Amino acid sequence: MIRFWPLLALALTCSATADQRPVLSLVIDDLGYSLDNGIAAIDLEGTHTYAILPDTIYGRRLAERAHERGKEVILHLPMQSINSASSREPHALNEAMDEDELTGKVHQLLRDVPFIRGVNNHMGSHLTEFDFFMRPVMDSIRGYNPNLYFLDSRTSPRSVALAEAREAGLRSISRDVFLDNETNPESIRLQIHIWLAQARDRGSAIAIGHPYANTIEQLRAQLPEAQAEFAFIPISRMIETRQSHAHSTTRREVANNLESTSQ
Repeated sequence: MIRFWPLLALALTCSATADQRPVLSLVIDDLGYSLDNGIAAIDLEGTHTYAILPDTIYGRRLAERAHERGKEVILHLPMQSINSASSREPHALNEAMDEDELTGKVHQLLRDVPFIRGVNNHMGSHLTEFDFFMRPVMDSIRGYNPNLYFLDSRTSPRSVALAEAREAGLRSISRDVFLDNETNPESIRLQIHIWLAQARDRGSAIAIGHPYANTIEQLRAQLPEAQAEFAFIPISRMIETRQSHAHSTTRREVANNLESTSQ
């Protein structure tokens, strides 16, 4: 029994030290069309989040694999982009839909992917710029399941999706870095370094990547080393972490203001 307490103290010290590490979330988008690429992404070491496209040949199978391995699953919700090629994307929400059509489509797609904890947008560089489209989309997600969260992929710098998700009462957050807009290894490696640097500076950072061969290769090479410096958490926990940080910051600011007023 005498030996137990030093061990317990050491465990608690290690736990407290680990909690001080900057936190990272990695989201892999566009899963569902390739089984091999999807498995390679899901089998990456770490607690990551996997965005699965609805009505894809391997979507359900990959969602089940991710869930079995304790990874977080979200719906990758297709939305109209400014790229005309997106008109060929099946199931994409688009500006021709009225509110009832948007709601029906959102609910249909939410039902298609099992084990989802949240939603993020696939494409959407056009639709996410308009509050009158995003408002019914977010209301539909909340109406389907108020416990779901929304991750704004920020495919447009003018996106209002995050603001409308919060207005609808959804837990929500937005990504910080895209890893593979350029798919050559050097560019992906640079974006990974930017992701890590942002987490060092701010305490947390969210990256979105895709199941490209070069992306998976670079992540396999860099994630094991990064785990010594950073803690990897799914998006659901990242939302809680940032909310807790925001509340702590607000409390400190209030305390400082009261202290300065009393002097």
